[in-house]
Amino acid sequence: MTFIRSSIFTLFLAVFTVLFVILVFPALAFGEDCVRAANKFWCRRVLAALKLICGVSYRVEGAENICKDGAIVASNHQSMWETIVLFALFPKPAMVLKKELVRVPVYGWWVGSSGNIVVDRAAGAKAMRLLAKTAAAKIADGCQVILFPEGTRSTPGERLDYQPGIAGVYKASDCICVPVAHDSGRHWRYPGILKIPGEITIRILPPIASGLHRKKFMPLLKAQIESARPDLSDHPVENPSPQDALMCAP
Repeated sequence: MTFIRSSIFTLFLAVFTVLFVILVFPALAFGEDCVRAANKFWCRRVLAALKLICGVSYRVEGAENICKDGAIVASNHQSMWETIVLFALFPKPAMVLKKELVRVPVYGWWVGSSGNIVVDRAAGAKAMRLLAKTAAAKIADGCQVILFPEGTRSTPGERLDYQPGIAGVYKASDCICVPVAHDSGRHWRYPGILKIPGEITIRILPPIASGLHRKKFMPLLKAQIESARPDLSDHPVENPSPQDALMCAP
């Protein structure tokens, strides 16, 4: 049943996204803020469908730490879920995306037009300098720039090194950094399509002040996120049934 419900949601997500982009295409003519508002609507509908179809809900802890002004938002990364919920929660989000994502038909084209920041990781140090400069400009304009300092998705319970790009953004923007911790990978599985019923916990932590030296900022950020990650607690990670696991295996 879990696999069937997950398949229905995957189909819904694909069809809804295509129809949504077609219907709101005129929003492009009204600028970035209008497109961002449309994207927030998409995010909220997807989260509602995830709960209705798959039984995956979420709770927010520390909502009082959601800032209204320009800031860095640094989150651990386990699935597509956090890219959706963070865009919905913060008032003026700008997501840092890898270049490969904007090549995805329809979805990539749309998110690339929404004021997000696209990074070509193959460009190395040049890309990091451009990221820092672009992110600083977005933050100065009041955006909350969302980054995933691990640089890639991890599995529940896994710890990865943090990439240095966020330190460059932190220094260039001279602003606060809001750490975020969650356990989305327990319920939105990657790779595969499986969605395990249950409740995702997302914790918005108190901001780290601006102006810290890189050697202090990086370990502090990692310690705060990892100490708050629900999947690093003593609670076991829920696993699919053997049948569901077999059906979603590549």
